[in-house]
Formats: sequence, C-alpha cells, structure tokens
Amino acid sequence: MDPKRSCVCGDNTRFGVLVVGTLCFSLYMATGIAFYTALVPMTDLSSSPLFSNDSSAEVDYGSWDLPTADRRFVYTVMEKSWLIGGLFLGVLIGSVPMIAFMTRFGPHLTVILIGSASTVLTALVPLAASCGFPFLVAVRFVQGMGVANIFPLIGAIMMRWAALTESGLFISLYTAYIQLSIIISTPISGFVGKNLNWPSIFYIHAAIAGTLTVVWALFFRNNPAKHPFVGEQEIRKISTGKPPMQSIKRPTNIPYKAILTSLPIWAVWIACVGNYLATQFSIAFFYMYLVWVLGIDVETAGLLTPISLIIQAGLTPPSSTSSFQLALNATRQARPFPLLNPLQCRFFNSLAFYGAAFFFVVVAFVHPEDKLICALLAMVPQAMIGFNPGGFNKSSVLVARQHSPTVLAVTQVILCVTLFSGSFIVLALTPNNTFEEYRSVFLLYAAGLAVTNTIFVIFCRAEAAEWTKDKKVYPETISTA
Repeated sequence: MDPKRSCVCGDNTRFGVLVVGTLCFSLYMATGIAFYTALVPMTDLSSSPLFSNDSSAEVDYGSWDLPTADRRFVYTVMEKSWLIGGLFLGVLIGSVPMIAFMTRFGPHLTVILIGSASTVLTALVPLAASCGFPFLVAVRFVQGMGVANIFPLIGAIMMRWAALTESGLFISLYTAYIQLSIIISTPISGFVGKNLNWPSIFYIHAAIAGTLTVVWALFFRNNPAKHPFVGEQEIRKISTGKPPMQSIKRPTNIPYKAILTSLPIWAVWIACVGNYLATQFSIAFFYMYLVWVLGIDVETAGLLTPISLIIQAGLTPPSSTSSFQLALNATRQARPFPLLNPLQCRFFNSLAFYGAAFFFVVVAFVHPEDKLICALLAMVPQAMIGFNPGGFNKSSVLVARQHSPTVLAVTQVILCVTLFSGSFIVLALTPNNTFEEYRSVFLLYAAGLAVTNTIFVIFCRAEAAEWTKDKKVYPETISTA
C-alpha cells in the first residue's frame, strides 16, 4: 500500500470532517445568533450607571464617555426588526457571490474565508453598536454575507466525503448547524452577559470561531484522495455508487429547468418555509420570550433555551439514519421496497411538523400562571422539529443526488427569506411582549407547519430524479465493507 494512503484515523477520517465541519458551521452561525442574547443586556437601561427613575431626564445611555460594557442602547420595534433580520438579509444577498467563490475555489478556502470574516466582524459588534444604529445594521448585514452559502457548502462537502449509506448522518448533523449554534451560544451568552458584560459575549464567540477556522484549514481537503489520513478502503467506501470526483468538482450542465419544474423538489422547498418559520422562534425569540414575557432571569433563560434543541439534536440522527438502515437491510435481503423511502420521509416529516403544530396550539391556550411550566411547554414543539432530517431534508438529497448543492442553494434562499420576514412579522405581532400577543405567533407557527407538511406529504419522492442520471452507468450496489 502507498504510505500516503495509511489509514491514520482507522478509515474514519470522513467522520472527522463531519465533526469539524459541523462545529465550524455552528460557531459561524453562533457569532450572528449571539446578538439575540446580547440584545437583552444591551437594552437593559436599568443596569446602566446612568439610570434614574426620573423619566423626564434625557440621558445618553450609549455615551462614549462610558466604558463599552456600561453603554446601553434604545431601539424601536422597527430597528429591532432590522437588527434581527439584517443577518438573514445579508445571507440572502451574499448567496450568489459566495456560491461563485465556492465553485471557483472549493469548500476548503470558502470556509476559511467565512471563518475569518465571522471572527473579525463579531469582534467589531460592540464598536459598531457604539457608533450608532446604521453602523450596527451594516455589520449585521455583512455578518450575514459571511455565512451566505452554508447549505451549498454542505452539499459540496457531502458529495466529496459522505458515503452513500451515510448520507443521512451527514445531512442530519450538517443541517442541524443552526440548532447546534443555539445550543452552544445561548448558555455561553447568558452566563457571560450576567457575570461579565455584554461585549465579552462577542469577543468570546469571535475567539472560538477563529480557533475552529484554524482547525479546518489544517484538517480539511477538497478531495479525500489527497488527504494524508485517508486509506484506500475509506476511499472505496466514499466513492461507491457515485460519479467520479471530476464530475463533482466541476458541476457543469446543471439541469436548472428540470430542477425548477420538479414537484418533489418544490415539495421540499415548501416544507422548508414551514420548518424555518417555526425554527425562527428557537433562533431569535425564545430567549427573549423567556426574559421579556415570562420574566425569567437571563442566566436561567440561557440554560433553558437550548434544552429543546438538545432533545432535537438527539432525535435528528435516529430519524435520518434509521430510514437509511432500513433501506440497506432491504437491499441486503434482495427485497426491494420502492415505496419504503417515500413512506419514511412522509412519516418523519409529519411527526415533526404535525407534532410541533399540535403543541404550538397547546402552548397558545395554556395560560402561563407557572413560568416553568409555560417554558417547558414552549420547548416541546421545538424539540419535535428534530424529526425533520428523516423527512424533507432526506428527500432533497435522495431526489437531487449530485445536484444537491443547487437544490440546497435554493433552500438557503428560502431559509433567509423566511427568517428575514419572520423578524418583522413576530415583532409586529408582539410590540408589548405580552403572552396574549405571543398566542397569535404560536397559532401562526401551527398553521404554517400544518399546511406546508400536507403539501410535502402529497408530492414528496425519495428516488433519484431522471435529471440526475448520467450517460455512464455507475455501480448501484452499496458496499458494506
């Protein structure tokens, strides 16, 4: 065997790529999401040394004469909407140039660029806030541009590194980067915000993001065959049933018309709308809901916020890998079940969407007499979303195959539009941060989940589309070695 092909990681280097990539994507997203937690102490005027009960006094809480940690800021509802949604507008606008960069230079350099930008911009947030609202919005917007192509990156990395039988595991962990970013960020932000100061929230996130970027730069390779830790056996596992790496590296002749007129793909995209409409509550508003509506202290809220997402993360791998394993078992027994995968996609997506919709309705009509009970009830629908990787996320990969980066690029656009719109919708419905106002939000989430899942169930598919098939015939047998 070629010494360069020594299996230092025991033929498991691809899982190292999975872990490092997931952590990088999660932390880069966390650098943007940290703002939602920091917004609470940033706008808490009562904690300012200048605070006075005399409401008639005009006070500049953000004065440059104060240390940065003592500065506080007053934002209108519309300004808060722009600060929350500005990140996702940046993601939307930055999608095209960042995808072009990835196509030209590959995932390795693209992630290094994203990580470097996230590190610097996050460290600049306290300064931008002190300079004024327009400067802070601008930084938030550019932050969003920096994480503009995570979904296409996921597709590109999977086509290079994920074995066909492990696609479910890869897609479930990679696409959970938003949830994982909250699990990582919110407890850190809550603790730091209470025990240190709000600028430290951004400095700590920047330091972690920078460290992970260095790890990625040293560990990842665009081509598994060129990685010093990848052995021949692992290369065979990764490549079985796939087109050659050359066709993955240079994706030409993408059937855009066929993709855009595919009902199963549209079913996936419509499901994305419902998914991310409800997911926004976890991303931006749950922490605020706990502090501003239920009156829970910031550190406790920081500990409560990620609980539902930890449960969600625990549900995610089983929901995706179990369906792939069932299909593999059927193949081993030479008993093909062409309807097995579509039924599994429908089942897991319905479990996630209908289940979450039901509990959002419950939350809407249970009055929060007990803060803890209300907080726990609000966690249940968020946790239920953890079943969706076995649903529309899996369907998109199975249908689009080598064109997954293109489909996921549109998915990212839908994600951005949904989250950006939700930033204005939710704050418009909750100007006073009362439970009665949030009831309308919960019912909106329930309706969105129910409608979008019904459409997905009707039109979803789980087999490779005709437009994914190449003239060459590649092995269809899945290697289990």
